[in-house]
Amino acid sequence: MRIRRHFLCLSLALLTVGCASRLPDYNGQTLYMANCANCHGTYGEGDGAVTPALNVVLQDLRYISQRNGGEFPKAWLEEIIDGRERRQGHGPIGMPVWGAVFSQQEGYDDAAQARVSAKVDALLSYLEAIQIQSAAVTN
Repeated sequence: MRIRRHFLCLSLALLTVGCASRLPDYNGQTLYMANCANCHGTYGEGDGAVTPALNVVLQDLRYISQRNGGEFPKAWLEEIIDGRERRQGHGPIGMPVWGAVFSQQEGYDDAAQARVSAKVDALLSYLEAIQIQSAAVTN
């Protein structure tokens, strides 16, 4: 009986850990359209609906790799998206800090922060997927 109870407790503990470690499968394109397209444009060309109101010219996001010697600078872009690197965009307040926005949406405990990281990773994967390798760089 004691062995069965320990086995049951161990099984429940493993199930709990397994469920807690699963993250939703975020769609980077959906996150981009909901959070980035108003400024950066539907296709990342820097021509979003609010672009005329900005006091900076946004670069074409499809050429990030090309502007960085053919390498997609994932770590650097992660710092921009999550707010560790500040970018000017909307006047003095700059580009929204999506790490903070996502944290407000998700919460601040460890599981919530894992979801925030998963959202940022999904955005990065989407941005990497839209890269154009071409001889001509725009913006």
